[in-house]
Amino acid sequence: MRKLGIFCLFFVICSCMTKKNLYGNYQYKGVSNGFPKEYNLLIKKDSFHISYKSQDASPKCIGKWEILQDTLHLKCSKENVVTKMLSNGYMNQRDYKLKIIGNKKLMMFKENIILNKK
Repeated sequence: MRKLGIFCLFFVICSCMTKKNLYGNYQYKGVSNGFPKEYNLLIKKDSFHISYKSQDASPKCIGKWEILQDTLHLKCSKENVVTKMLSNGYMNQRDYKLKIIGNKKLMMFKENIILNKK
């Protein structure tokens, strides 16, 4: 029983350390699907901000995040202003999944690109 308690405490401490290690700025500059793209992701304690630039678009969003196993889930906040939703600054994709690769790299599943911590 005592070993189980120690294991649970160790797991909670490691989980907190992992979250703190994720805080910061991540970036990708390169070519994805044949087009130049630049992704920027800022992870804070209780929120995130993601943006990207590609040809004529520069969408961005803010929202909440959570970690499930080795995956970082980003969920953009709901946008209620119609004019923002119709602009090139509106991010159509509202959910992102990123695989956590160590303390300094995240891989976007859909795009299959690596964001590096700055």
